[in-house]
Amino acid sequence: MTSIWRLPAGELASRIRAREVSSRDVVEAFLTRIQALDGQVNAFALLDAEGALKAADAADNALASGAAVGSLHGVPVSVKDLVATRGMVTAFGSHAFADNVPAEDAEAVARLRAAGAIIIGKTTTPELGHKVLTDSPAYGYTRNPWDVSKSPGGSSGGAAVSAAMGFSPLAVSTDGAGSGRIPASCCGIVGLKPTIGAVPHETNSDLFGSLTCIGAMARSVSETALLYSVMHGPDPRDPWSLAGNAGPVNLPSDPINVLKGLRIRYLPRTQNSYLDPEVERLCASMVARLAGEGAEVRGDDPIGDWNLAAALKLMRAYQAARFGHLLDRWRDSMDPALVEGLEQGRAFSGEEVAHAIADRTRHYRSMQSLFADADVLVTPTVSVPSLDIEQRSNEPLVLDGNTLGPLRETWYCYTIPFNPSGNPAISVPCGFSGAGLPVGLQIVGPWHSEPLLLSIAAAIEALSPWADRWPALAVEGNPQ
Repeated sequence: MTSIWRLPAGELASRIRAREVSSRDVVEAFLTRIQALDGQVNAFALLDAEGALKAADAADNALASGAAVGSLHGVPVSVKDLVATRGMVTAFGSHAFADNVPAEDAEAVARLRAAGAIIIGKTTTPELGHKVLTDSPAYGYTRNPWDVSKSPGGSSGGAAVSAAMGFSPLAVSTDGAGSGRIPASCCGIVGLKPTIGAVPHETNSDLFGSLTCIGAMARSVSETALLYSVMHGPDPRDPWSLAGNAGPVNLPSDPINVLKGLRIRYLPRTQNSYLDPEVERLCASMVARLAGEGAEVRGDDPIGDWNLAAALKLMRAYQAARFGHLLDRWRDSMDPALVEGLEQGRAFSGEEVAHAIADRTRHYRSMQSLFADADVLVTPTVSVPSLDIEQRSNEPLVLDGNTLGPLRETWYCYTIPFNPSGNPAISVPCGFSGAGLPVGLQIVGPWHSEPLLLSIAAAIEALSPWADRWPALAVEGNPQ
């Protein structure tokens, strides 16, 4: 039999339901891998081996008794350290929250448990999720499994590494400016940022102004769709969720048919002047393949201003309002980039924040106009495959001695706009650089178009499969 850790989540669930393998065997296999290999990449902030095995035994007993079971019964899932987990430390990558043990699950996690999933542990994040690289004072550096001298991106870096290494078939992420899509691109997996509120985020302290979504990450499109299907749907505690739909997303049996007549607006650049030549080549090649299967491609940009400044003000003001008080006690033990960001947020006047809110409204209208004559927007996910582990989030991107500018303007400018606009977006692998680093393609759609985005992603996966290609670290010295 194929090693347990290589099996997709849906197949694992089917085999567990058929009692071909026990949930305990599955959970033990993943725990063994994590304990043997995670020291090289640091995907997990906390591993709940005892709790996961206890839950696995309960899952096996439920099957033995003939109880009805959910779609993820007995399947391990990792949860980012920003998302509340009942009885399990949720430290936000910070010394300040080292003893924070939520009394209740976030609704997304509660739905996973109701579907039978086993929460195996919490994945690493930068402190308070404040940046797009994954290192923190509490847990140190998380490394890209394709090249440990590189960053996996962030802030869902641990979640992406967990999926890429075969530590958990499914990973719960968050995305506030690209935090799920960026590491998905860097680590060669799928990362879905749903429409704002499609997955309830009821624990957020600002339900109306937040830019952050709870998202789904996995190695394959079908697994990502499965995870999203369990988590999404209305919840009265999150007003953004109330217009959403519930129920599973069913991928088409022949997703390539979805491409026929699909109207694509392809933008290889937005505000960035630099794009890595290999990224440009791989993304353009995939778009050409989509066109070869019947998609209609256009490339003009009717927007011009992608409004990154307003998103930054809103994010920094939110972070300062929620966490600024921590500076009084914890400043010296916090990430210096976080301290700088909190100070920036504190310095904004009420009028400046109000203008940023108004700018968000204008930005929303501009982003929706992209879809007046196009079904989806396609871009690279990031402009460079992966950054050096030493890169600092508050320092400019420098390549070959040339200073290109701030990371948000030169590296992840593609992902930021769709958090304030609320649009769903997905990053899918579209090839590898000459150095063996994954490259991601971003697909963006109108609100609540997740089924379409996942279907297009499935078509890309059918044209250029990636799920069977693993980092060397994942297979060398493999304990299972």
